[in-house]
Amino acid sequence: MRAGSPLQLPARTRLLLTTDAVTAVGLGLTQPYLLLLLTSTYGVSLAVASALASVAAVVSLAGNPLSGILTDRYGGRRTMLGGLASVTLGLVTLGSGGTASAAAVGIGLTGFGWSLVLPAFSAQLADGAPDRTRVFTWQYALFNAGLGTGAAVAGLVVVHPGHLGTLPHLWYVAAALVTTALVLLSLPARSPFRHFSAWKDSLQAPEARRTGYRVVLADRALRRVLGIAVGMSAAGYGVYAVGPSVVALTEGDPGALAWVSAANCATVVLGLPVALRVGERLTPYASIRWTVMTWAAAWTLCLAELAGFGPGPRVALPVAAALVGAGELLLAAALSTLVNDLAPDRLRGRYNALLTVALTVGVWAGPALASVATGLGRPWLLFVAALAVLALAGRATHPERAER
Repeated sequence: MRAGSPLQLPARTRLLLTTDAVTAVGLGLTQPYLLLLLTSTYGVSLAVASALASVAAVVSLAGNPLSGILTDRYGGRRTMLGGLASVTLGLVTLGSGGTASAAAVGIGLTGFGWSLVLPAFSAQLADGAPDRTRVFTWQYALFNAGLGTGAAVAGLVVVHPGHLGTLPHLWYVAAALVTTALVLLSLPARSPFRHFSAWKDSLQAPEARRTGYRVVLADRALRRVLGIAVGMSAAGYGVYAVGPSVVALTEGDPGALAWVSAANCATVVLGLPVALRVGERLTPYASIRWTVMTWAAAWTLCLAELAGFGPGPRVALPVAAALVGAGELLLAAALSTLVNDLAPDRLRGRYNALLTVALTVGVWAGPALASVATGLGRPWLLFVAALAVLALAGRATHPERAER
């Protein structure tokens, strides 16, 4: 029963998962093709387009902590509604074309909106969830299914150069999807006295009035989880963002990248039933250790390929991507479950915000490692560094350390 369909989840959880899947389709329609939009529609160079694309990451550093404060103060649903409204405005701005400055504004609004939505969404999903591991596993799989669907549909436009003039329309479609999610999310209004009651109850305990990030970071168990999150994100998500390309280009076979994303997405979606059953039997820390092993196997395969001992990039890279996907399913639920099990209700937004920041920092570290490794003319160092970080993260989840 616990490993069944999402229809067996509470109605509020199903609504959240539905809105997340809808926005994922919109994200898939646009995110992979942002550079193409900027170069083909806005007419900027690839270097300028890359710089503009980084605006979203920069504003998220401010948006994630702010989301935690707003979620704890005003509730996750209101914070998500505000974030989705910002995303919609940003997508419409991008689809409208114009100057590079307009593109920067559109990207900034979109990135800022997402940075508000993500921590608030995690806090909402965890609040009252009957089985957090199961719920977060479903969320990750459904989100990836939506992302892959959107990317595949947009690919039908991208593969026909004569259709690139219609590319901005994808941003309007994405805006319509996000607006749909916004409307859905606004339907089940919760009691307006909920947050007043929580505030009134907090007055009963003097220590409960302390709600800043300094209080949150005083939680040693949380700091350990955040450290693991940074390491796993850097050695997994971050390296995956650039690792397959490094192998393919080093081996002189860019065509090997064709099935990488498909293999990863298929593993995440099709592996869901297995992940649900495995998640019931493993503790979150054990799930992280299994993720360490699967990702270590993926990067060892890439190392072997660069050393000339692999089966060829067209085999090695899809297999590595599938292994990464298997680990992703376990890790997404494990980290979110650990953080939300530690979080008191009054600080749940801030706890989830710090997890999002930790994962973002890790994702940035992967390309940085790749830049250093390729700059030194030793691309294999990227995977050696990733394996070392994975080993440290796995050691941090040792039962004796986790109990301290």
